[in-house]
Amino acid sequence: MRAVVLGAGGRCELVELPVPDGDGELVRVRACGLCGSDVEKLGSAGPGSILGHEVEGETADGRRVTVVHRVPCGACERCRNGHESTCEEFALPRIRPGGFAEQLRATHVVALPDTLPEGDGVWVEPVACILRAELRLPAGRVLVVGCGAIGQLWVQVLARHGHEVWASDPRPERLARARELGAADGDEPVDAAVITAAAGLDEALERLEPGGTALVFAAPPRPVPTALSAVYRKELVVVGSRSAAPAFFARAIELVPSLELPAQTRLPLDRFAEGVQLYRRGEALKVVFAP
Repeated sequence: MRAVVLGAGGRCELVELPVPDGDGELVRVRACGLCGSDVEKLGSAGPGSILGHEVEGETADGRRVTVVHRVPCGACERCRNGHESTCEEFALPRIRPGGFAEQLRATHVVALPDTLPEGDGVWVEPVACILRAELRLPAGRVLVVGCGAIGQLWVQVLARHGHEVWASDPRPERLARARELGAADGDEPVDAAVITAAAGLDEALERLEPGGTALVFAAPPRPVPTALSAVYRKELVVVGSRSAAPAFFARAIELVPSLELPAQTRLPLDRFAEGVQLYRRGEALKVVFAP
């Protein structure tokens, strides 16, 4: 089978590898979305790594599935307190190799309904992450910082769940799209802010009401200089949320068909480097690779 393998310095190469054996179900990958976290890992993941976790695939008996690439134990103190992604078992990969390959082995697969349009299964994992993170937000007025694909999903999920939503993004076309999806126009103070992009963090902190919550949903690997005066003066709460727990996948599968999904730029695996550059330049909302 073919797979995109990382080399030194974040370079990528399409190579032939044996079909993975061992534990788990063999899944033929039909599509795998490029996540911002994948792009961040290109310069830090070790040579030989195969990334990709937003998977739509098919089992040997023809079932459409997505996969859960990280699974917490569900019983430790961290899991019981809602911090599943910090569980020691969560660090163990549950798919081999990764989604940017023609086939993989997965210990945890989740069935996709036949009514879900082909290719939309790649959104299940991101939406599951959003649903888990949303539990950390207070009810009320929420600012979404960054209106790329993930920000647009956040706007819709929050609006559907009764929040008043605002959005910010330096790209006028993305901001306009967020407003079409339900975000209000204005700079009113908010009770919470969802940070999907580091740019705009200081503005978000300033817009928070005293005692408000800043939810860090994405963070670059490099340090981000941030003025903490707003956190100090207004006694803000800063929380993080990373990844999804298995329980949220079923809810995401139910929700995805009702969302206006961002446009996909679909490319074959041999155009992986091109897809990464499209994402980095902001020329594609969502890059999806179809082996």
